[in-house]
Amino acid sequence: MIQGLNAECSIYRTTTPADDDIGGAVPVRTIEHEDIKCRVSSPRPTQFSREQGLETPKLYNVVLQPATLDIRENDEFYLTSPSNHEIYQKYILIEGVQIDSIHPNDPRRHIELTLSRIVRSRTE
Repeated sequence: MIQGLNAECSIYRTTTPADDDIGGAVPVRTIEHEDIKCRVSSPRPTQFSREQGLETPKLYNVVLQPATLDIRENDEFYLTSPSNHEIYQKYILIEGVQIDSIHPNDPRRHIELTLSRIVRSRTE
């Protein structure tokens, strides 16, 4: 177990079923994993991201265990604890998944996620 995993999260996957008899399909969000120990951090924004104007991406880095979980890009990260965190109970898109290169049987093995959320600076 890695030290410093001070939060808990869930991972959701959105799927689109086949068209119904009316001709449309409603995306379905299902839970893939829950009660996962993790640590969330926010990197310092770059000058380029500050100059973007209307939309600024809010990035987060997450370390979680165990590394045996099936987590994919475009899944959604959902923080369930602690309740005073800025992204508590918000769905955040997973943009990148990196699995550590340590041996699969090593208990220190972990997954690193890159998350992105769009924050609108102006409303129209």
